[in-house]
Amino acid sequence: MEAFIDLNFVIHVLLAIGMGGLIGLEREHKKKGPKVIAGVRTFPLTSMSGVLFSFLSASLGLHLIEVGVVIFGGFAVLLAYLKYEIHTIGITTSVALFVTFILGVFIQQGYVVEAGFITVVVTALLLTKERLHSLARDLGK
Repeated sequence: MEAFIDLNFVIHVLLAIGMGGLIGLEREHKKKGPKVIAGVRTFPLTSMSGVLFSFLSASLGLHLIEVGVVIFGGFAVLLAYLKYEIHTIGITTSVALFVTFILGVFIQQGYVVEAGFITVVVTALLLTKERLHSLARDLGK
């Protein structure tokens, strides 16, 4: 039996690590206090999981993407609960985590440019929190 590695799979995993890593860096950079629940390691692992669930779904003919959506949706809810328990408000990180899983699925499905675009948009939205909140306050005046 000849051993080989699927180069596309490797590229997809590396892209997922990079895209998830960008979002994770932003989340860790924004940390408030010593507690980081999800950051520079969690987000690349999440996007890589999207690649893996999608790859295995196609390879095995199972509905594993749907299973991954349920699992990572559950992780997002758990993250929101943990943030609540440490008295941190907001669900942005939870939503970003879920979107990051979907990015991995997009990458494996061949929508690499689209995943890159969404990564840039998500990161930009996360980076501009103060400006967006300031704009919302100003509109309310």
